[in-house]
Amino acid sequence: MYLEYWGLKEKPFENTPDPRFLYYSREHREAMLTLRYAVVENKGAAMLTGDYGCGKTLLLRALIEELDPEKFEVGLVVNPPPSGEELLEEILYQLGFEERPDGRMDIMRSMEELLYRNFREDKITTVVIDEAQLITDERTFEDIRLLLNYQLDDRFLLTIVLVGQPELRLMIRRMPQFEQRIGLRSHLGPLGPEDTKGLILHRLTVAGCDREIFSEEAISLIYQNTGGIPRKIVNICDFALLIGFIRKVEQIGADLIEELIDKER
Repeated sequence: MYLEYWGLKEKPFENTPDPRFLYYSREHREAMLTLRYAVVENKGAAMLTGDYGCGKTLLLRALIEELDPEKFEVGLVVNPPPSGEELLEEILYQLGFEERPDGRMDIMRSMEELLYRNFREDKITTVVIDEAQLITDERTFEDIRLLLNYQLDDRFLLTIVLVGQPELRLMIRRMPQFEQRIGLRSHLGPLGPEDTKGLILHRLTVAGCDREIFSEEAISLIYQNTGGIPRKIVNICDFALLIGFIRKVEQIGADLIEELIDKER
């Protein structure tokens, strides 16, 4: 709707997990390198936590997109089911196992078959569980931990990446046996002022922007109002481009941002 007016090729501030729009703050870069290391080097288990709206899912999609499907078998579980057996079934399904297992023993037998098949084909198997804080039963976490028992003398046959909000760390801490198996951990927090500016400019650049659409004062006000949370930044910037287009302003200034902030209060 406003693309032509602002000289953009596509919308820069959509709340969809498009890896092209991922902005790498220091924390995001460290988290990406840590997760990549965990997956590529078969480290068994890793955990990524982050505040709501700070880019966990977007980072995950960027990680998965860069993994060669000829070398990696990745199963992504979003919003895990409540019971351990259902979760194991979902993991099998996401890894491409189409037959429906008949009970827990059949599930574990099918899992072992799949993992060894991938190993023989020289493929690395990875399971990513997003929104893992939704798992409330410790027995379900125990089922996940037991998957790490599938290993050879020198490598795990499966890498598990748990992703969730900060409370996930507290949940795992109550299970020492599982916590000790998670050797790699990262956390994403809100952006600082410079990274807030960096995120806005990066997204505009990816969308084809070749001029300063947001003033320095507007960006500073966006940071103050959003607290550096990427999802909030994206929302207010998208709204600002729409209103700026409707009013035919030449640049998004602090006055317009202040007006939008007042509407949200």
